[in-house]
Amino acid sequence: MQPYSINLEGRVRNFSLPKNRPLIPLYEAVVNSIHAIKERKLADESFKNGEITIEVIRSRQMTLLNGEELSPIDGFIIIDSGIGFNEQNMKSFLESDSTYKASIGGKGVGRFSWFKAFSSVCISSIFKDKGTFIKREFVFSLANPYIEDTLVECKDIGDISTSITLNTYLSEYKNYVPKHIDTIAMQIIQHCLVYFLDDNCPRIIIKDESDSISLNNLFKEKFKTEDNTTKILINDKTFNLLNVRIEDRAFPGNRLYLCANSRLVDSKDLEKLIVDLDGQIFDRNGFWYIGVLTGSYLDNNVDMNRLSFNIPESGTNLINDVSLDEIVTKTCASVKEYLNEFLLPISKEKTKRIREYVTTVAPQYRHLFKYMPDQVANIKPKLSDDKLDDALYGIKREFDKSTKKEQEILFEQLDETSMSTEEYERFFQEQIEKISDANSAVLAEYVTHRRIIIELFERGLRRQNDGKFNKEKYMHNLIYPMKSTSDDIAYDTHNLWLIDEKLSYCNFISSDVPFDNDYKQERSDIMILDSPVAVSDDRNDGTVFDTIIIFELKRPMRDDYTDSDNPITQLYDYVRKIRIGDAKDKYHRPIKVNTSTKYYLYAVCDVTSRLERFIEQYSFTPTPDLLGYYNFNKTYNAYFEILSYDKILNDAKKRNQVLFDKLGI
Repeated sequence: MQPYSINLEGRVRNFSLPKNRPLIPLYEAVVNSIHAIKERKLADESFKNGEITIEVIRSRQMTLLNGEELSPIDGFIIIDSGIGFNEQNMKSFLESDSTYKASIGGKGVGRFSWFKAFSSVCISSIFKDKGTFIKREFVFSLANPYIEDTLVECKDIGDISTSITLNTYLSEYKNYVPKHIDTIAMQIIQHCLVYFLDDNCPRIIIKDESDSISLNNLFKEKFKTEDNTTKILINDKTFNLLNVRIEDRAFPGNRLYLCANSRLVDSKDLEKLIVDLDGQIFDRNGFWYIGVLTGSYLDNNVDMNRLSFNIPESGTNLINDVSLDEIVTKTCASVKEYLNEFLLPISKEKTKRIREYVTTVAPQYRHLFKYMPDQVANIKPKLSDDKLDDALYGIKREFDKSTKKEQEILFEQLDETSMSTEEYERFFQEQIEKISDANSAVLAEYVTHRRIIIELFERGLRRQNDGKFNKEKYMHNLIYPMKSTSDDIAYDTHNLWLIDEKLSYCNFISSDVPFDNDYKQERSDIMILDSPVAVSDDRNDGTVFDTIIIFELKRPMRDDYTDSDNPITQLYDYVRKIRIGDAKDKYHRPIKVNTSTKYYLYAVCDVTSRLERFIEQYSFTPTPDLLGYYNFNKTYNAYFEILSYDKILNDAKKRNQVLFDKLGI
């Protein structure tokens, strides 16, 4: 009876094994088997063909997966033809943190992962001692801190072999174990990739009740390797990068494997590190890329559990060490060089798509190609329009900040007179060019906005699928948001320019707000108050208004007007109420006018047959394009215009077409 020399339960409790990595104990067993086979080859030159068999143990519980009934995996039996548990290996096994395999990267702690994830482990091993076959068997678990092994001399046993049975997954790990053996096979290959690259890799098989997979054949079929190892030198540390292509669509993308002592320790998603590398490389060329990075620096700095490296994540003042960021950055540069012929077409198509987007959809970003080319090149391919716009907006913000900073530097240097005339002129010219391009981009954004509004306006005039036309509020909100005033919204958030460019800069505008803010009172659709002074407060401050503009909007193709309910009568009624002093604004302030106040009245509607009767009655004159009517009422000092929706649309298109043509939209 041979006791452990440590507190086994405490050692296992402190052993880190994430629940979502339940195959780590299996990897440890497989790697131990590979080492055992290698050790036997060194001891016996006649031994050539090593073999490892992994048998899956399933529980009786059945689950339905993809139409097939599969029992959850409960454990594994790993059988190898390695040297076996001879006295030297048994001694190492009983010693925590053994250094017996230190020369090949062994940490002496891998078996603790067995205790961490399984209820017990059974070992049966046949080895050769001085020409005699000996069979050693024992069972161990946390429940029993002692190992009671039995040794039996065997005759005619045939050959050396070891069987390790990992019994009964603990519940917290069992739920994360894959159910298909092809998935497990692929994950074993990924973890032990460096071993499979060796021509002397043992034959490894995983088998289930009804299926068997050769991992070596799977590796040769799916993983394409060539003599293309690249040496990477960082400070005085040398790393080796092996470029591997995987021809299996089910593989989880392009990866960088950081390995230590021939085992996978850390995996990086290269699609997050290399801009133009994504799923297109498989779609276009039929392979995923894996970079396998090895080196003594990684071997010497892997943690005891082989789950991470004891390497600083980043740092610029490292004297003898290099950071993980440096390693990954330099490696990615080498990967990009290797994949250049495959990434270049993706990059060109991405650039073409971005140029088309900023030309036809978002010209406000066009100047970024000139001033921020590297940042634009760092945009990922295949982004949706929304995400592409977000990326370009972020670059534009960066450009705006840097330009502002450069302007501040320019002014500081100018104040200090530290710049020569030639330097100042050059710097000044560069800044003016940047500012000009940036302002052009803002203008382009606004012109694009106008193009969209005109398109929405035109669509609003079409008859809908139910045979009806859009309600008045659709057109109203498009021109100016209902139930709001210029106090509530920014001047550039309305679209009064559809009717007349001058209307964009009026002092006070109210939309669908009743006189005196009393909803029992009449309310004009849009009322604009202009004071005769050049500068005045937005709100009504008691000044006599020089100009008042009132709009009445009607539903497209409305034709049910009456003597009292028609836009001409309604607009004149509003003027009469204002003139006699009965009208107050939303703040209960009187709207002051005098006999000189000018009124501009606009009825925005389609000219239908019933409306034509009122047009004739009030003696309106057709506009030259015959799409509207106008009149002047001397009594009210009011200019009245009836604007059909077609007239507004046509005029807006004509006024803005030259801008659209310049932008190519």
